Formats: sequence, C-alpha cells, structure tokens
Amino acid sequence: TYGVGQMIKDAVIKGCRKFIIGIGGSATNDGGIGMLQALGFEFLDANGVQVARGGQGLRDIKNIRTENAEPLLKGCSFYVACDVTNVLCGETGCSRIYGPQKGATPEMIAQMDEWLANYAALTKEVLPAADALIPGTGAAGGMGFALLAYLNATLVSGVELVIRETALEEHVKEADVIVTGEGRLDGQSYMGKAPIGVAKLAKKYGKKVIAFSGCVTTDAEICNEHGI
Repeated sequence: TYGVGQMIKDAVIKGCRKFIIGIGGSATNDGGIGMLQALGFEFLDANGVQVARGGQGLRDIKNIRTENAEPLLKGCSFYVACDVTNVLCGETGCSRIYGPQKGATPEMIAQMDEWLANYAALTKEVLPAADALIPGTGAAGGMGFALLAYLNATLVSGVELVIRETALEEHVKEADVIVTGEGRLDGQSYMGKAPIGVAKLAKKYGKKVIAFSGCVTTDAEICNEHGI
C-alpha cells in the first residue's frame, strides 16, 4: 500500500486537505503499514529498523513510532468509501476471507492473521482508540484499520459517498433514463452495491433504470426488485 501513501503525501504538500479514498478490491494484505510508512509513521523491527514493505513486514514489527509522521496530516480529513464489513482478523478477517483470492495458502493465512493481530495490539498501545473489530477494518487487506486508527478517518458507504460528492441527485432529477452497471450483476448485487444505490435514488423520482454488466447471473433477477 506504499504507493497510496505516496499519493496522499504528494497531495497534502500541494495543499489538499479533504480526501476521499476508496478501499476494497486490492491485492494487498499489509494492514495499511506501507501507506503509513510513506507518510512518516515508523514500524520498527527488533533492531530499530523499518520493517520490509508488504504483508511480510507485519511479521517483524516490535515497536511503532508516530512522532515523525507528516505534520500536515493533522489538518486533513479522510472519508473512506467502503462497502466491505469484514474486520481485521479472525474468521471474517481480511487474511481468511480475501487471502485465498490473492494466492495465500492455508499456512500463509494463519501466519498473516497472527501478524495482523500483533500489529493491532501494538497499535492499541500507541493509539488506545484503535479498534480492530470495527466493520470495514479488514477492507483492502487491513487498510481500513490503518486509516481509522492512524488518520482518524470516517468510514462510509461507498455508493452513498459517491452520490453525495458527485451531486448525482441533481442530475437524476433532470434525466429521462438512468444507466448504471458494474462488472458482474448477481444475487448479491443488491447488498450495498453501487447500481442498487443509483436505482434507489432514481426510483425516488420515478425514473427508469437500466443496468449493463460484463456478466449477469440468473439470480441477478433480484435486482429487478430493487429498482433496476
């Protein structure tokens, strides 16, 4: 997640103070420490050296230092668009649920879950308000936890945030037909996914909604009951 931290730092230096970050669908499982390292937070091993980037770096964390973090972050607000409710560790944690999609073996999953739990415990020593059981902390390989604990972010529904920030409602009022869609429409699409959020808004004004998708499963018919 180091690159995300680099982008945030660059934007902060250029004067940005309000951030909207979408998390989920990542190929990472580092608990967000890469992002935090890029922002000046220190995750040190037994020798006082920054741990390696990536999920393996979690294994070696012995000490966490926050005093050298980018000072301008204190004036920033972070809104995190997240429709994932997974927590950081355990049976519904990011390693166990999303690790297999990223090529993790059962042995690796057990290890990463243990490393993330240790990282969460060390974080709580430094930042007592940190809570790894908040829904969404497991999003994007644990980046949800990093954003909440270290950057005091606000976790919100992704589709609701996008609708608000793009002033979509004003456009919907004036439209004849609403066109939406995503990569795959299936029986789970009605549970917080963007097309249903758009359809719900459109129905408020009695607008017809059409959805296009790269893949449509038979059970996607349930989307018709939710406005599409």
